[in-house]
Amino acid sequence: LYSMNKKLFKLEIIGFIFVSIVGTLSHFLYDWLGKNVVAGVFCPVNESPWEHLKLLFFPFAIYTVYMYIKLKNIKFNVFFASYISIVCSMTATLCYFYMLNGMIGGNNEWVNISSFFVGVLITFILNYFLINNSIGNGLPNGIGAAMMIVTMIAFWLFTFEPPIIELFKDPTDLTYGIKK
Repeated sequence: LYSMNKKLFKLEIIGFIFVSIVGTLSHFLYDWLGKNVVAGVFCPVNESPWEHLKLLFFPFAIYTVYMYIKLKNIKFNVFFASYISIVCSMTATLCYFYMLNGMIGGNNEWVNISSFFVGVLITFILNYFLINNSIGNGLPNGIGAAMMIVTMIAFWLFTFEPPIIELFKDPTDLTYGIKK
């Protein structure tokens, strides 16, 4: 039977708040810092759906390290569970974004904003269940950590050299990546 792990649940609630606040602030950070390139590798550099996934991924990656430190003697496979959670939630965020904007027939700001918070919620609900039910340690956790790093590298690479497809296109000025 399922039993609630109160420490993990508390960490997930704190994480939801942390990622929601940091992700929201990071939406503006690149512009606030005068289009600083260092900020651009962690924060959106344009209004493309891909760049907006940074709002979810990077704060969650930071929080995952914190969770790993807090849980390493209690729960296993934090990195593996977090990687599965973030990939699923980024996919759900994009599906939510494209489906609702498609039904509305255009790019709606409330859909854009709510897609972020729906993604954060999915991340932490899924993360809770995966961590709470994890067993063992070692290889899966190492694979999860490695895949988080690979995903970070993909974000950094595609900031400077994005594929020329709709996912990476800024709908406001039809550009791609950090180059204007």
